[in-house]
Amino acid sequence: MQLLRDPQVRIAGAGGLLWAVGVLFAIAATFARRGELVAVGLVAAYCGDVLIHAGDDRIPLWFAKRDLTASHRAMLREVIPVFAWILVAGPGQPAVVAVVLAVLGVHAAHLGFRLLTSQQAALRHGRLGWENLEVDGEQHGQVRLEPILPTFGPVRGRRTLLLCDLPLVVGLTVSWSGALEWPAVAGATVTLVLVAACVALAQRRSALVRRLPTAIEENQRLRVAVERLGPEVVVYFSGPVGTTYQLNVWLETLARVRRRVLLVIRERHHLDDLVGTDLPIVIAPRAVDVEFIHTDSVLVALYPTTVIRNNHMIRIPGIRHVFINHGDGDKSVTFSPLHRVFDEIWVAGQAACDRYLRRGEGIRADQLVVVGRPQLAHIEPRRPLDPSRPVTVLYAPTWEGNFDNVDYSSVARMGEGLVEALLGASPRIRLLLKMHPATGNRSSAAAGARAAIEARVRAAPNGEVVDSSPDALYDAFNACDVLVADVSSVVADFLASRKPYVMTNPRDLSVEALHREFPSTSGAAVVGGDGSGVADLVREAVTADPLRSQRETLAAYFLGDPVDDPAGRFADEVDAACDRARSRHARAHVADGLALP
Repeated sequence: MQLLRDPQVRIAGAGGLLWAVGVLFAIAATFARRGELVAVGLVAAYCGDVLIHAGDDRIPLWFAKRDLTASHRAMLREVIPVFAWILVAGPGQPAVVAVVLAVLGVHAAHLGFRLLTSQQAALRHGRLGWENLEVDGEQHGQVRLEPILPTFGPVRGRRTLLLCDLPLVVGLTVSWSGALEWPAVAGATVTLVLVAACVALAQRRSALVRRLPTAIEENQRLRVAVERLGPEVVVYFSGPVGTTYQLNVWLETLARVRRRVLLVIRERHHLDDLVGTDLPIVIAPRAVDVEFIHTDSVLVALYPTTVIRNNHMIRIPGIRHVFINHGDGDKSVTFSPLHRVFDEIWVAGQAACDRYLRRGEGIRADQLVVVGRPQLAHIEPRRPLDPSRPVTVLYAPTWEGNFDNVDYSSVARMGEGLVEALLGASPRIRLLLKMHPATGNRSSAAAGARAAIEARVRAAPNGEVVDSSPDALYDAFNACDVLVADVSSVVADFLASRKPYVMTNPRDLSVEALHREFPSTSGAAVVGGDGSGVADLVREAVTADPLRSQRETLAAYFLGDPVDDPAGRFADEVDAACDRARSRHARAHVADGLALP
C-alpha cells in the first residue's frame, strides 16, 4: 500500500484500472447490443490507456509482462467495436474487408515503425555529442532529431501511430448506431490514410539519417577538436536522471579555473538539466568513448561523485585523480572507503579531514586538501529580524539515500507532522519547502509523503514550495531566518550564513550519540521522531538563540577560514594539482614512448 502513496503510481494505476473497466464494460454492452454503452466503454479505455503512460513506468511494465502491451491493448479496443458492428449491423463483405484492412494496417505499420526506428538507432549508434566546442564550425552535436510523429502528452513515438485507429472506432460506433455501412468504411479509409502518413514520415527520417556523416567520421572530427583544445583539466561526471544538480553546483566555480577545462559527461540526459555554461562538453556514453576523447594534455581529473563508471576514467594512467564531491556534511557517504582510489580528496574544512581520519577507512592525511566551499560566496550573513513580518522557516530535508543505513531523511517518518506544526504555529510562521531532488526515487513511502507535503504547503497561504532551479536552495538560505533540516550537506552549507537551525532526529538517537556521529547537530536544537515542539524550537532559535557561539565555532570547523575570493582559491588549488601531476604525467608518457606536451 505504501506504493500507492506515490502520485505517479496512482496516476498510472488509475489509468490501468480505467482501461480494464472500460474494456469489460464495452464487452458487456456489446452482448447487450447497446451501442451507446459500447462507445462509453471505449472512451474509458482510450483515456485509461493514455493515463497508463502518464505515470510511473512500472505500471506499463506490469501490463507488458502479462502480454498487454500498448499494441495488444489497441488490438483489443479495435476487436470489440468490430465484433459489435458485425453483430448489430450485419455489414456486407466489402465493408468488412475495408475495416479488417484498416485494423491490419495499423498493426503492420506499428511493427514496421518499430523495425525502422531500431534500424535508425543502429545507424546513429556510437556517435558522441558535444557542446561549446567548435567542430568544423559547429558548436554542438550530435544532431538531436525531432520526434518522427507528433507527441500528445504521454503519447509519443509508436504509441502515436496506434491512435490512428481512432477514426475507425468512431466510424464503427456511428455505423452500428444508424445501421449504416458507409461511416465504418469512411473511418477505415481515414485510418489507412493516417497510417500511410506515418509511414511516409518514418521513411523521410530514414533518408535523413542515411545522409548524416557516419559515427566514425563524426567522432574523428570531434577528436581533432579536442586535441586542438588541449584540455589540462577534465571534469568527469556520470549519474542517473535527476542527479545533474551534483555537477551544476560546481559550474560557476569551474568557469574561474585558469587551466583549459573539458567536461566529460557520460549520459546525454544531463544536458536537459545543466545550467548555462561556456565550458566545452563532450558526451561519452561508452568506456571506449572516454578513452577515445582522452588527450595527452590532461593532467588532472575532477570527480563530483563516486559512481562505478568513474573507473573508466581512473584507469587511464598519467592523470592526477581528484575527488571534489558535491556536498560536505555528516552523512556516512562523505567518508566512503571508495574515496581511497583518488589521489586527492578536496574538502571544505577540518571537519571533513577529521571525519575521514577518525573512521579508519584507509584514507591518508596526505590525500586531504582543504579548499573551502566556493559555492557559498553568495550566501548572505545573518541580519536582524524584522518584527513587522513573520519568521521565515526553510524546511529542506534530505532524500532517503541508496540504502537504508544511509537514510537520514525525515520526509517519510515525520515530514507531514513537521509541516503541519509549522504551518499552524502561532505566532504565524512563513514556511519555505525545498525538497531534495531525489526524494522518493528509492522509497515509495517517501514519494507519497513528498507529494502530500508539497500539496499541503502549496495550499497554505503562508507556505511556498521552492522551485528546482540551480540557485534556489541558496536563495532560500538568504530568504529564511531559520533552517529545519536533516543530517546532510545542507546544514554544513547553511553554517556560512551563521543563522540558527533546527535538526531532525527521525531515529530518536540519544543526544550524545547524535552529537558524536554528526557534529553539525551540536549547533542545533534537535526535534525528535514525533516532530513535537518544532515551532517552539524555532521561536527559541530566533529569540534567545542559545547555540549561537557554537555555530560560529562549527562554521570555521566545517567551512574553514573565510577568504576574499573563494573561487580564486579553488582555481589556485587546481593550478597546484596540475603542478603536482606533472611528474606522474611525464613518467606515464615516457613509459609509452611519448613526449610530454
